[in-house]
Amino acid sequence: MNDPILQYYLPHQLSPKRLDRYLASGWFRTVNMLFRAKVTCFDNDICAPINIRIKLSEHEHSKRLRKLLHRNEKLFRHEIRRATITREKEELFHQHQRRFRSFLSNSLEEFLVLTPRFETYEVAVYDDDRLVAVSYFDQGENSLMSLLGLFDPGYSSYSLGIYTMLLEIEYAKSTDRQWYYPGYVHERPSIYDYKLRLGKAEIYDWNTKRWLRHIDPHKQPNWADHIKNRTFALEQSLQSVGLGFQRKVYLFFGWHYFNSLYEQLFHCPLMLLLPDGRAVAYDVEKDQYICAKLEIYVPFRDIQMTLAPDFDASLHHIDVMRVVEISHKTSSAADMSRFVWDTTFPQQEISWWAKTRLMN
Repeated sequence: MNDPILQYYLPHQLSPKRLDRYLASGWFRTVNMLFRAKVTCFDNDICAPINIRIKLSEHEHSKRLRKLLHRNEKLFRHEIRRATITREKEELFHQHQRRFRSFLSNSLEEFLVLTPRFETYEVAVYDDDRLVAVSYFDQGENSLMSLLGLFDPGYSSYSLGIYTMLLEIEYAKSTDRQWYYPGYVHERPSIYDYKLRLGKAEIYDWNTKRWLRHIDPHKQPNWADHIKNRTFALEQSLQSVGLGFQRKVYLFFGWHYFNSLYEQLFHCPLMLLLPDGRAVAYDVEKDQYICAKLEIYVPFRDIQMTLAPDFDASLHHIDVMRVVEISHKTSSAADMSRFVWDTTFPQQEISWWAKTRLMN
């Protein structure tokens, strides 16, 4: 692999034109930095984010969305302006936290860092003087990147989340921008599929580094399925000879990529924990299986993370782990099973039944 499965970039300065280039290369914003990911953790599993964008010169709202836009324009007023964070917006954010997965930010201010690096605007929607929805977007020279939409749950029947995105698209068109970036969907149907309702979208392909048209994002080969398939092969090999393990989603795999200080941190999104404490996993960047001795990374031992209500701790490894030693690397699941067996039961003869399965 030429690229890591997760990349971060914290720019000191970022011109609108440079933001265009990063968005066109599959990057997106998180907090105060840019990132791009082939794999993330979501819904107690791993998934593959698939970036999408809309070419505005060819875009037309569907009949249903035109009707929604016109209806809501009669019922509500809206303002587009420089982004701010207020008590009202914080309240909308807290009402919406249940929509998020895995980590939760404690505040809108923490989730959406307003920094001069980005030219961040907002769409604020009012019912008379009551704020009922707000969305945030960053502006490039030739593009607009949608960041976050919030709305009052009491107004759910008005589809205000979609409505603010339609207003963002209208604003982007009115300012002669070419591209609208709604963010990403997943390789399988998810809560983010509402973005596909906005119009015909191009999807970013990691293999070719190009944007593809007329492609179903749910039918594309992706890195999450690749990692899960290779991990499943290892699970079957271990089970075939009676070796036990616990499968865990490693929530902190991405911390390895923040900067060079964290290169020692474990970076496999899925791990199989052995009874003796070792971990075996598929390292997608090396395209091989590894057996590693891990320990808690002391500087992050007491880290406090706010987790979503549906987060299942039993399915995750929730400590930040450092690699102490990698004792074996191999491209073969059967070879890794042989190594685990040999180092788990060094004094025992392998039965003919187990040996046959290891050799196969």
